[in-house]
Amino acid sequence: MPVLNRLGIFAAVGATAYIGLAFVFWLNCVIGGHNLIEMFYGGTATVLLALAAGVTFAWLAPDRSSAGK
Repeated sequence: MPVLNRLGIFAAVGATAYIGLAFVFWLNCVIGGHNLIEMFYGGTATVLLALAAGVTFAWLAPDRSSAGK
């Protein structure tokens, strides 16, 4: 799979994961409240988990160029 396709998958999945995780952590904050340390953990976890999701999906994406061989 070309690098640009994998980069596109990384960007799309990473952005989607970031938006989803940010919403979940925001909802948790609004419903349950938080202190300063929990805010830092939530912000860091959102970024790191979004990066991990993007890398995982880009790395494990099937290579369509060799599917017909």
